[in-house]
Amino acid sequence: MRAKPDRSAATGSGDWQTGRQQRPGGLARPRGLGLRSKFMLVLSVITGCAMVLLGVVMAQTTAKFLFGEKQHGGIEVARFAGQLGLAVQGHLRDEMQRLDSEIQEGGADASERAALKLKYENLLTAHLKKAHDWGDDTRPSDVLAVSFDFPGDLSGVQFGESEIGNAQREDPFPSIYIPKIGRYPLPEGIEVYELTIQYRGGPRPVYRFKIALPDSRNPKSKGSSVRVDIDRKSVRDVTSNLYVIIMVAVVAGTGVVILVANWLAGNITRPLDLLLRDMHVVARGDLAHQTKARSTDEIGVLAHEFNKMTRNLQVAQSALVEQEKAAYELSLAREVQRQLLPAEAPEIIGYDCAAFYQGAKAVSGDYFDIIPLGDGLWGFIVADVSGKGIPGSMVMAITRTIVRLVANKHRQHAAETLKETNRLIAKQIKRGMFVTAFYAILDQKANVVTYASAGHNPMVVYRAADRTHELATTKGIAIGFNEGPIFDRTVQEARITLSPGDVFVLYTDGFPEAMSEQSAEFGEERFYKAVAANGSLGARQLIQGLVGEISRHRGNAEQSDDLTIISVRRSE
Repeated sequence: MRAKPDRSAATGSGDWQTGRQQRPGGLARPRGLGLRSKFMLVLSVITGCAMVLLGVVMAQTTAKFLFGEKQHGGIEVARFAGQLGLAVQGHLRDEMQRLDSEIQEGGADASERAALKLKYENLLTAHLKKAHDWGDDTRPSDVLAVSFDFPGDLSGVQFGESEIGNAQREDPFPSIYIPKIGRYPLPEGIEVYELTIQYRGGPRPVYRFKIALPDSRNPKSKGSSVRVDIDRKSVRDVTSNLYVIIMVAVVAGTGVVILVANWLAGNITRPLDLLLRDMHVVARGDLAHQTKARSTDEIGVLAHEFNKMTRNLQVAQSALVEQEKAAYELSLAREVQRQLLPAEAPEIIGYDCAAFYQGAKAVSGDYFDIIPLGDGLWGFIVADVSGKGIPGSMVMAITRTIVRLVANKHRQHAAETLKETNRLIAKQIKRGMFVTAFYAILDQKANVVTYASAGHNPMVVYRAADRTHELATTKGIAIGFNEGPIFDRTVQEARITLSPGDVFVLYTDGFPEAMSEQSAEFGEERFYKAVAANGSLGARQLIQGLVGEISRHRGNAEQSDDLTIISVRRSE
């Protein structure tokens, strides 16, 4: 019966590949506005809006203030003109009464009344002219016209511009604006409203102030009033000029802000531009490059972290190279191990033979071999090399070659085979490395197994007659510790006889030392009992049962060591 050993490894293929990612040819540009442009734009928009808002508020406040001043001034002028008119009206009334007395007495002519009225009208207009010019002909005030509505001789007297059409009156102002106080209701007898009056020079927007005047000399008189028209153009001109000034200030301020923002953005983005160029250098593969960007703010922290990152990348790259190197060595070691292990178990008349190998993640140097020695003799060896990776694989290859040569030389002598193997290997391997091995020679004709151990796990023998197991082992130290005398004195040889159905099992420590998820070992006694429980099965089925026990014990835990086993059963 033929049985092929399972040599599947826990890792993938050993091909060593390196990848190179294509790098960009040049420094990438931002898709939208750059940081400097965004900074300038935001700062300019915010500053411009703030200046416009401030200017509008100032213009409205100034317009209110000017209107309040116009209201105060118009009311004062109207009161002054009213008092002046009342005074002139009083003097004229007295003079008219005196003149009327003289006319009755025959001392005066009635025509003098018209001359007296004209005199006082001229007197009133002379006083009003002073109010209009403020004593300076080169600086006329905004008073356009003053008209009186008095009962008596001065009724209808008017100074200034004369109306030639109907006025368009707007709603009156119910209050007067007082700075720092606000709107205050107009006193009784005072009216203020806006008009557009047709004068000879064209339409003029005016503020009209109308004040009712009491007559202390004639309290019973009703309807005395004075109207003062003041030009609104000055208020509108000041407001318009203020808006123009605001626009100019906004444009000039925005320009200054752009210059300042450009300077600030340059100070902020210059280290960033330098850092970006340094990143491009690193992105091309120069991990030793360090940025020279310096700043005392967050950009400086970013530059420091960038330099720290490049140093860490250098370390990581070195670690990656070492890791890839180790992976390559591991794949080579596995390939060496795969090539050295037997491809299939041989056919032995009267015996059922099977072998199994399952590598762990790391190559530990487990090795087994089945050696035909001729004349019905077969050598079975299981060994465990202490080294890992390529060194362990090389020692394993040397051990296999030497054992095959020496085994055919000594044939029936297991101890002598191990002794000469030790003398040859101890000179080849470096200090600290060693090989544990168990070597058994089967005489298929005599059904006798001769065996010797070099510091290895004992051979487990299943007895079919009573369904029990026993351990077959001898003294011995590992190969490589000593070149000869000590090893030769400690290695011993022994023999057992196999009855029909008996089985002997050679294995490495990967079976009893298999770890569970809770870090608990499978254990030697449990392994021996598992051999006995599966001993009645065929050689291959026995191995499958043991491997299944180990797999269930390990669960999801990672395999920590190689699993290597040989099972030989005498047919019944």
